[in-house]
Amino acid sequence: EGFYFGREVPADSEEAKLPLHGPNQWPPEQQVPGFRLAVTSYIAALTALGMRLLRLLALSLALPADYFAPHFTHPMVALRPLHYTAEVSAPASGVFGAGAHSDYGMLTLLATDEVPGLQVHLDGSWQAVQPLAGAFIVNLGDMLERWTNGLFKSTLHRVINTTGQERYSIPFFFEPNFTTRVECLPCCVTEERPPAYPPTTAGEHLLAKYAQTHAGYDVNKKGNGPAAATGAQHAEPPAGS
Repeated sequence: EGFYFGREVPADSEEAKLPLHGPNQWPPEQQVPGFRLAVTSYIAALTALGMRLLRLLALSLALPADYFAPHFTHPMVALRPLHYTAEVSAPASGVFGAGAHSDYGMLTLLATDEVPGLQVHLDGSWQAVQPLAGAFIVNLGDMLERWTNGLFKSTLHRVINTTGQERYSIPFFFEPNFTTRVECLPCCVTEERPPAYPPTTAGEHLLAKYAQTHAGYDVNKKGNGPAAATGAQHAEPPAGS
């Protein structure tokens, strides 16, 4: 099971007219005291962490440290608390906690409990990622791979239950402004490495990914997408970690 919570966008604002934007659906305060404050505070803290990571990313590309900042003034973010059942996985029979996938966007910051299960595909094989208390796991997404012309690869990962225990994780998806132009960075393009992707926008990229992986997805239907569908359970998640 999973829920989505996004950056709070008032329903009567211009920004709420964009796909993937809107207000969250919160449980009544008296039913879950302090829940809304805890979630919004956590989202704010991880957004700040994401901005710090963008500086490191820019410096690694020999760009100014604040290069990406103008593209994240109104970031698309999604916090997704996930619960995995205790069913033991059987990959040969197609039974997974979450099947192999890469995340659609820029960066994913993942917090997990102490139960193992996450695996990443590295050097042709699946490698277990052991939980580490007090640390986040950082996955690179498809949009970052596109923006860097394949220099940085998105993280192919899956979840395999080998323990017969329930597992909880909380991925935080950190994406640029909806209208940000995503085009292969000049520093990642050479004569030997011409642009591998046509220009797009962050919003168009994400909407195309949802349309590819969600049968019957309609971009014009209010409530589609992580932020707009905030608080609703999803039987068929686009991503899990």
